[in-house]
Amino acid sequence: MPLSRRTILSSGVAGGILAATAAAASEAKFGNPDQPAEGAINVANPKALTDPGPQDQGLAGNEPTFLNPPATDVNGMPQFWTSFNLAPKRIQNGGWARQITQDDFKISTTIAGVNMRLGPGGVRELHWHQQAEWAVMTHGNCRVTVLDESGRSQVADVREGDLWYFPAGFPHSLQGLGPDGCEFVIAFDNGDSSEFNTLLVTDWLAHTPPEVVAKNFGQPVEAFKNLPVHNKWIYQSNIAAPPLETVEAQMAATAGKPPNSFVFRLGDVRPNRETKSGVVRIADSSNFTASKTVAATMVTIKPGGLRDMHWHPNADEWSYWIKGSGRMTVFNTGPAAITADFHPGDVGYVKKGLGHYVENTGATDLVYMEVFRAERFQEVSLSDWLAHSPIDMVAETLNLDPSVIRQFPKDRPDIVPAK
Repeated sequence: MPLSRRTILSSGVAGGILAATAAAASEAKFGNPDQPAEGAINVANPKALTDPGPQDQGLAGNEPTFLNPPATDVNGMPQFWTSFNLAPKRIQNGGWARQITQDDFKISTTIAGVNMRLGPGGVRELHWHQQAEWAVMTHGNCRVTVLDESGRSQVADVREGDLWYFPAGFPHSLQGLGPDGCEFVIAFDNGDSSEFNTLLVTDWLAHTPPEVVAKNFGQPVEAFKNLPVHNKWIYQSNIAAPPLETVEAQMAATAGKPPNSFVFRLGDVRPNRETKSGVVRIADSSNFTASKTVAATMVTIKPGGLRDMHWHPNADEWSYWIKGSGRMTVFNTGPAAITADFHPGDVGYVKKGLGHYVENTGATDLVYMEVFRAERFQEVSLSDWLAHSPIDMVAETLNLDPSVIRQFPKDRPDIVPAK
């Protein structure tokens, strides 16, 4: 018989409902905690799982966990996956760029990302930003130049795996070198930043009265009659890049060189964590001294390995996926949990303090960057916390035998070996 509001409020029926609820809760299984039960495993009618409406199989197949989430996913969360593969390119003679800002990826409040390609001789013209620029090289070779606030200059040739960091307002340039130019990913330390709205030297001079330009440089007005009237942004240079030593001599300043390099050879540093299933290398202000507002890690996970369950107490995590394939689940209060699959070119975002893990789901090494708007990298490991808590308390909380707790790793491995 249908239950009315009056009968629900009666003590007898209410007691029956509470008893039924408790019984249902007690039937929840490991890996299937919620009532009403979620996940395809709990669907009795196969037709309820079909998707007969219009769809793009290419896009749908890219995120199998969106179509068939684990039974432990619950309640939904803001979208934390996107991809440069879906971002439109701006192409000019010399190279291209595409970006993911908060306009495109609402959750990403602290970081805006840019993927840029410069062919051999392609130049990202002299410019500066109102935000700091951090970058990782993903292909080829690039020459970077920069000037600091004290008039000290640096030029460096960077290769795959290297990083650079330019503080806000520091003018710089980028040039693709032979034989195949370069590709890299930039992270600005503000989610609203845009690669297509930077401060360009060509723009400024074109919008300054010619007599002021001449007076500024102490030259006759006629010397500037061929200044470009439109910005160049990315252009193809007709001049071969000189040897690095030649450019260093051209740029030499009486103020000397910056005290801390704006380039960091991440691949050359000793791993901060290394197990048989992966490697973690950290670059923050403790070793990449110039990088005051961005901290990062490069994570390599071997097939079957797991970046252990953890969270970051000081900053949101913006991740860029370079090689391989992986799966991430993010946990929040509510409870809420959501899982997504990641592939090369994808971007993820996890809010500060939210628990998450990454599993290598492919047959090759998984490589991705974790990027934080923070001076220092910080992390709390779930297994490390429980291993250093009172054993009886943990055992009672989780209904585990104390002998299991004693076997938890006590050295925070970061990457858990595959069984």
